[in-house]
Amino acid sequence: MAEKVKQPSYWNFGWVLVMIVVTSVVQIPLGFMMRGPVVQRGLWAAAYLLGFIVAIGLGIWIFRKTHTSRWQSLTTQDWQLMIKGYLFIIVVEILLNMVNNIFFNETSTKNNTLIATIMGHSTLTLVMLSLTAVFASPILEELTFRGILVGGCFPATSFWLPVVASGVVFSLVHQSDNIVSWLIYAIMGGTFAYIYRKTDKLQTTIILHGFNNLIAVLLMILTLHH
Repeated sequence: MAEKVKQPSYWNFGWVLVMIVVTSVVQIPLGFMMRGPVVQRGLWAAAYLLGFIVAIGLGIWIFRKTHTSRWQSLTTQDWQLMIKGYLFIIVVEILLNMVNNIFFNETSTKNNTLIATIMGHSTLTLVMLSLTAVFASPILEELTFRGILVGGCFPATSFWLPVVASGVVFSLVHQSDNIVSWLIYAIMGGTFAYIYRKTDKLQTTIILHGFNNLIAVLLMILTLHH
């Protein structure tokens, strides 16, 4: 989509806060999915998926309140920027993970460690988290931290401020326990925001975010089975 913002307003930060709360609430069923009878866990899994559907629907509704959108296909330049952005994120992650290991003795961020622990609890949690991490969370988070925050709260003439703001807010919700982990998510979120600002197409960051999560999930699954 090529987005035209109806009327950027700092009041739209309220919608961002609503979506941040919703994004946290949809994760609640995961805790109940790890215990109890099979039928009960299955119902919580269904509630988990339904929560994401409702949350994404709400995000789309808010997005449409702040944007006038028309669909545009991705160009070669869009794909090139997405590839460059992904490579940049990977290089930054590798370097900062090395620093994280040296100074904080952590081989992974707290957020990724928590996800891996939940995935390793049962086949059900592994499947549910894998599905949402690759297909649902990227849509929900890009609507929130790029579409609504960057596109809805800042004027089109503002570039670096919304990019930095998006990275900071994105990192704050990812449960980092030290500055290095915080920087990993801040730079990731800022890179997504940069690409979104450059392309004006939210599908660029949704695809990039989903692909990034796919690789991360596959690596976690490989680690769990070795």
